[in-house]
Amino acid sequence: MHLIQILAALILFAVASQALPKDVSQQQSVVEYARQEYEQAAAEHKADAEQVAGTEKALESLKKRLLQERKKAIMSERKKQQAKARLDRAQEALDQAWKQ
Repeated sequence: MHLIQILAALILFAVASQALPKDVSQQQSVVEYARQEYEQAAAEHKADAEQVAGTEKALESLKKRLLQERKKAIMSERKKQQAKARLDRAQEALDQAWKQ
């Protein structure tokens, strides 16, 4: 019985050792495919992250520009109102001069 177990073990070892290279080769292929997929995903992520950073930088620049333009618009509105007030006073003075 002991001899039969040894023979069975040797047969299993022989079969396993023949199957092992095939399995290892398949696993190496799977690993290589997964590595390529990871590298592609990592490169895509890096490009996307750089795009996000660039967009955020551009957005901050646009926010500053918008703030400056709003301040300029407020100042020009005040200037317009002051000019309108001077125009109204001048027109009123002219109207008074014509009435006299």
